[in-house]
Amino acid sequence: MKQSGRRVYVLLGIVIAILLAFGAERLFAVQIHRNNLISSTEELSLRITEELSKGHSSFSTYVNDLSEEQLISINHSLDGFFGHVSTYTILRRVNADVTLIHFELEVSDNYYAYQKVVNGKEIENNLDAEILAVKVQQILEECQAESDYEKVVKYHDYIVTHTKYGFLDGEEEFLPFTAAGALVKGTAVCNGYAEALELLLLCSGVDTYMAVGTTDEGNHAWNIVNIEGNWYHVDTTWDDPIPDMGQEAIHVYLNVSDAIMEKTHTWNRDAYPKCESMEYNYYEQEEKAFNSFNDFKAYVLEEMKTNNHMEVMVKDSDDIQYDCGFAVQAGGAKSVSWQSYEGGDYMVMIITTK
Repeated sequence: MKQSGRRVYVLLGIVIAILLAFGAERLFAVQIHRNNLISSTEELSLRITEELSKGHSSFSTYVNDLSEEQLISINHSLDGFFGHVSTYTILRRVNADVTLIHFELEVSDNYYAYQKVVNGKEIENNLDAEILAVKVQQILEECQAESDYEKVVKYHDYIVTHTKYGFLDGEEEFLPFTAAGALVKGTAVCNGYAEALELLLLCSGVDTYMAVGTTDEGNHAWNIVNIEGNWYHVDTTWDDPIPDMGQEAIHVYLNVSDAIMEKTHTWNRDAYPKCESMEYNYYEQEEKAFNSFNDFKAYVLEEMKTNNHMEVMVKDSDDIQYDCGFAVQAGGAKSVSWQSYEGGDYMVMIITTK
């Protein structure tokens, strides 16, 4: 009987030891690594972006309750401006929820170009990044501006007038999705347009994000910029109509609010700053925004004396039909044509007279 009792105590001790070890493991994962424990794709995206912005090519972290599917698709949650995840390796499973993972990162040419232009850091063994840096420096010198508003306008116009929407073939097929596609090759899709503006603005000290969302045409990318403490949407892709207009830039989506942008774009509102101001909207700043048809008509009749191409914004198109026939009847033009974008309290009109 005594020996049997000892066995019971021994077994009980083993069970207690196992429970303590399991509890200690969970405590180790949750408390010891609390500062390095990531529990959502949003947190992981921010951590990866932080590592890429420092030029790091790898890092390790503990993740809590993230599925394999979430890890595989993590690049879809990234801005991608400074790079992306190339591979990841599971180093250790602490328990059913917590895993130690090592991420390998691929730093983009944008990072090296930014470091060269802003901090004078030499680029080693990367000719593409060197070429991009030289081009960025050239554009900054060509588009010199003092205020943040002027920088946004000039870089917007440069990209729109020097880039065609499209794709490339062969070894260059990835370039249209990058800043180099827009700035070096002159061919890009929305991601390339947005990266190009972000790179130029960051290199000149303007705070900006690349926003990712959708339109009726599918997935889309554009920018959100900060001017004098307020945030604005800028969509260089949609301001570059197809077919390409060459040296003509339009400004429909240059510094607009959420209220304007949400008519045609959707995005995760929680992931980006609110854009509630129209103070630095292009038409407001350039005094091309009108509240009445009479003011609009007076401006066009005066402007057409020296310019046959005009761009204005009107705020009451729901109440008044904006017909530009007066340019012929009262202005003496042989003909007039116009296009309108958006509507309601924000309708942009592109007017051409002959």
